[in-house]
Amino acid sequence: MATFLGWAYVLLPPACWAVLARTRTTGAAVGAVLAGLAAVPVGLEHGWFHSRATAESEAGYPLAAGLVVLAGALVERRRCGPRPSPEYSRPVAVATLATAAHSLIGLVIGLLYQLAVHEPYSPARAEFSLPAGLTVEHDSGEDPRCALHFCVRELTLGSPEGLPGSEVGRRVRERLAADGWRPGPNDTLRRRHGWLLDKRVTVLRLDELDRGAVVELVGPDRFSPL
Repeated sequence: MATFLGWAYVLLPPACWAVLARTRTTGAAVGAVLAGLAAVPVGLEHGWFHSRATAESEAGYPLAAGLVVLAGALVERRRCGPRPSPEYSRPVAVATLATAAHSLIGLVIGLLYQLAVHEPYSPARAEFSLPAGLTVEHDSGEDPRCALHFCVRELTLGSPEGLPGSEVGRRVRERLAADGWRPGPNDTLRRRHGWLLDKRVTVLRLDELDRGAVVELVGPDRFSPL
């Protein structure tokens, strides 16, 4: 979202609505809803919060924003009647076409996720839920030098009480099972990275230490042998 195209993608619906709005009350209400919708992809991009539905948010934003603009236009039409012919100026026509085209982009993004999203990715810290009573003593952070088919993030876990690795491992496994992680080959646990559109799978390895444990989060591409 830091690029010009990224911000244009986010800000286009509010900008179009600013042109299309006819009344102050409806205009402000629809504008507030559009601002809330726009905050979702921006927040995901900047790491303000984590969601497995990132792909759905990016693809669904233009569709949802388009429906909100349409709903606002219909409400104003009911309140004010059809837009008079002199109001069908070039800016209004351009804003209408831009909103429709922006909505279609969501369908294209959904197809691209199905066909083209296969690169390795660096798992987010939020993909691992820390059990109560444990702490992250070290986080390797995002992997700046991903291998050919995967990226790795390593978390070293401990506890203020100095729990043995067996107890830390037990707590971690219980929490992972509750979060939907399922056993995979080679003593790994796996969970889909995304929700519906993004079908990549995050792989987790757990190694117990004398005191604490090490969790390895792996973000493989679709062709990884992991």
